[in-house]
Amino acid sequence: MSGESPGVTGVVLAGGNSRRFDAGDKALATLDGETFLERVLGTLRASTAQPPIVAVQTEAQREQLRRTLPPSWDVRFVLDDSSLAGPLAGLLSACEAASTPWIFAVGCDMPLLDPRAVRELWTRVANHAERAPEAVVPVSRRGRREPLHAFYRRSAVISHRNSVSDESSFNAFLAEFDHVDYAELNELPQLLRLSTTNINTVAELEHVTERQRE
Repeated sequence: MSGESPGVTGVVLAGGNSRRFDAGDKALATLDGETFLERVLGTLRASTAQPPIVAVQTEAQREQLRRTLPPSWDVRFVLDDSSLAGPLAGLLSACEAASTPWIFAVGCDMPLLDPRAVRELWTRVANHAERAPEAVVPVSRRGRREPLHAFYRRSAVISHRNSVSDESSFNAFLAEFDHVDYAELNELPQLLRLSTTNINTVAELEHVTERQRE
């Protein structure tokens, strides 16, 4: 991905309940004066040529989040698939709403998302000359997968829809795919490791804030 790519739609999964975040909806938490949602959407707008999609759980959440965004931003909202729970519900709805061959899915709690990291992962798709994978998912040094900072072939997500249940995890869903490229983070720049940082608690936000000031 060099600059903006018309073949990718950025997707923010924001339908979670933020149970561990005592300050309320994580998407509305702030870092350096911007909400998490603004920061993530700003990066996606810089990385793709398509209007980003935000998947939310309820219409009330959609209206609340929409009001916090600049009026000039072209952002689409979709409701999570009501037959599912968790981030997979948002992923399915977003894939049905998008029209590009690929989507880049990211959690709303990743305010350090970096456009260079998104482009770096995209090279993993482009480097498969014969057959591109159905997904490109970063993996940490400890083997932890980051499916909420990953590329998905939109048609693959839709085709595997029937394998998803209300109790399915992202890893279980990925096991249904024919070809997933698990990108080892120790082979990629440090910025990618920072880009995958997710914030689940107020204490974690305070830690990241202090680190940003150093």
